[in-house]
Amino acid sequence: MTQNGKTSKNKGKEGKKGDNQKVSFHKLFAFADYKDIILMTLGTICSIANGVCQPLMSLIFGDVINSFGSTNTDLVVHAVSKGYPLFKLI
Repeated sequence: MTQNGKTSKNKGKEGKKGDNQKVSFHKLFAFADYKDIILMTLGTICSIANGVCQPLMSLIFGDVINSFGSTNTDLVVHAVSKGYPLFKLI
């Protein structure tokens, strides 16, 4: 509403003018300082490590489960004791 009580038809369009601006990759990080670059690098490395953990856990857990299928109990105990520290590490 304007001051005289009438509504403005263009009010919704005025706020959306700057929303669709595209920025190049270089300009996006142009104002990043040393601390920002370190934090982005650390976050990237941690996210890669987090993404690698689930497939590794699936492989280790699969080896432990496969050891239960053998009939020799010594092999089962050896396989589980070998896989447990790796499973605990992840």
